[in-house]
Amino acid sequence: MEEVSWPGKIMKFLLTVFICSVLDGQCFTNKDYPKTFDSHYDCMRAGLSESYEVLIADGNFTEEQINKLQLYPKFICQPVKEEGKITT
Repeated sequence: MEEVSWPGKIMKFLLTVFICSVLDGQCFTNKDYPKTFDSHYDCMRAGLSESYEVLIADGNFTEEQINKLQLYPKFICQPVKEEGKITT
């Protein structure tokens, strides 16, 4: 089951990855989000992968910053209904 749909409606999922701090309870995202996916599964897989990329792999934060600010990743896959469209 790849997508949830209703007559004339198609379900999409918007991924937003946040980097949060335990110290002040704030979360921030960047200009790359939200991103659209056709299924919750695809959105969730991307959220897991991109959370790691943003926090660790891309070099946005040093180990010292992560420890000092107690940073952690968080993501959400928000379902949205998209009107069905006919393309000719």
